[in-house]
Amino acid sequence: MQTLVLLMTLSIFLTGCFSSSFGPPGVPPVTPDPPGTPNPPPGQVPSSGKILGHVVMETLYKSRPLSASSVPGVVVKGATLAKPLADEGGPDYVDSEILARFQENTPQEEIHRIVESQGCHVKQVIDRTDIYVIGIPEREDPVYVAEDFEKNPQVKYAQPNWVGRVTEISDATLTLIPSDPDLSKQWAIEAMGVPYAWDKTTGSSGVKVAVIDTGVQVNHPDLAANIGPGYDFFNNTTYVTDYNGHGTHVAGIIGAIANNGRGIAGINWNVQIMPLKAADNSGQGYLDLPAIIQALYWAADNGADVVNMSFKISDSAIGANNAMDDAIDYAYSKGVTMVAAAGNDGNGRVVYPASHPKVIAVNAVSSDLSRPSWSNYGDGVDVTAPGDLVWSTWPGSTYAYASGTSMAAPQAAGVAALLIAQGIRGQENIRRILQETAMDLGAPGKDWTFGWGMVNAHAAVSGALITNMKVFAGDEDEISITPYSDMVNPKAGGFFEITGVPKGSWYIYGWIDVNNNGAVDFGDYFGRTSGKVVFNGGTLTDIKLLARPIVGSDTVYSLKLGED
Repeated sequence: MQTLVLLMTLSIFLTGCFSSSFGPPGVPPVTPDPPGTPNPPPGQVPSSGKILGHVVMETLYKSRPLSASSVPGVVVKGATLAKPLADEGGPDYVDSEILARFQENTPQEEIHRIVESQGCHVKQVIDRTDIYVIGIPEREDPVYVAEDFEKNPQVKYAQPNWVGRVTEISDATLTLIPSDPDLSKQWAIEAMGVPYAWDKTTGSSGVKVAVIDTGVQVNHPDLAANIGPGYDFFNNTTYVTDYNGHGTHVAGIIGAIANNGRGIAGINWNVQIMPLKAADNSGQGYLDLPAIIQALYWAADNGADVVNMSFKISDSAIGANNAMDDAIDYAYSKGVTMVAAAGNDGNGRVVYPASHPKVIAVNAVSSDLSRPSWSNYGDGVDVTAPGDLVWSTWPGSTYAYASGTSMAAPQAAGVAALLIAQGIRGQENIRRILQETAMDLGAPGKDWTFGWGMVNAHAAVSGALITNMKVFAGDEDEISITPYSDMVNPKAGGFFEITGVPKGSWYIYGWIDVNNNGAVDFGDYFGRTSGKVVFNGGTLTDIKLLARPIVGSDTVYSLKLGED
């Protein structure tokens, strides 16, 4: 018999799972046989069927209900001021101007002639682009003026200057444990398995994460050391004063200074946050589209690895935001990973720019791992992340709770930054890792409520993709586990089909050898059904298997891989 010795902890043995109850009537049950219940030895019973099921890679988080917010908002703790944010009933676009782009090689004099023939005037050309901001006559509707412009063959496209809004409505066994006193308030850190990820990486000051938002309090004592150069594109200044709080809160989630004995720990202990302000100074969270576009170009040209966009542009603009689309395409061509909030309208449509296919769309989950009623959902969601009652930095050198998909997006952006700190490159590669390491919630596989599942930081930085898991049917005694079936890899979403299964009673096992050392040990993912599956041949379906990370124990035994 050929054997491979694998160390396995007793705690793994106890992280077993259960057969799901969502299958059709008549599915053979899982029986709670103790380990060591005899089965025919391998080779004496011919393989006669297959077992189908679904595996979930959990974090070690124990979900708990907090006082979930009924609407996304800010609960200020110690902040001096909480400004009301952009009213959903406010204007969809600026009433005095449009944006236009002309065909390449159109002479300047011809552009001005076209503009003036419409009774309009050029106000500015957006920096780093050939997009014109055009002032229009009073009482003219920008939608109709843009349509008139597009009738001219020299105009590539024209559109209203859509208003952006931050996606939040206001009111209101580890080796690395940082010393930050508010870590216990950060349920999101625990839920995503971030403390275990810190055993692999705590980030890098060489990774730049741009935050296009309302500004950032750059001298906040829990942020200052991780803040890099930025710019205010609305006021054309290097001062990025945050009169709202939204941008400062987002920045803290991504990169608040960790292990400094104060406040909170960001997902990245080391990172360079690039604060890019695109808001006015009213504090109401209105974002200027030309400023957003300039910020995105600036981020791409100044080495941003990740851009977080916790805002939405009017639903009316979906499918018509050519100017913003151009900026997204440009940033993508520069290798920038873009992450955006799915929206807080509580409906099944992901807002723009999260809905753009080159952007990673993130919706929100509450502390009990359910979707808050206000979080958007739908086919466009890539992953979900904690977004309800998230504790982070706030202007005035203080801290606040905030809720919204605005808070969920930077969780994913922060984990993306950890991956880049490890040397992982490529936007679609990062998207795939986030998807294939996510903790599946809701219906098996990708679903409308949670996308591919909740961001799992430990699995992501460990390279523990669910498609690399070995799943098999087997049995065990006091010292060993013996596979009795083929070893197979699940598909994306966790669906598996174990072949070569003999008749009998078997446990179903799942294992990812994270460090590729041939040992089931610290950091690996492992799971086993809590009881044996009774298999009578043919095809057995709807087996659910939960696999969890191993955090260490003293007991070991071997895994036999069967006979030649």
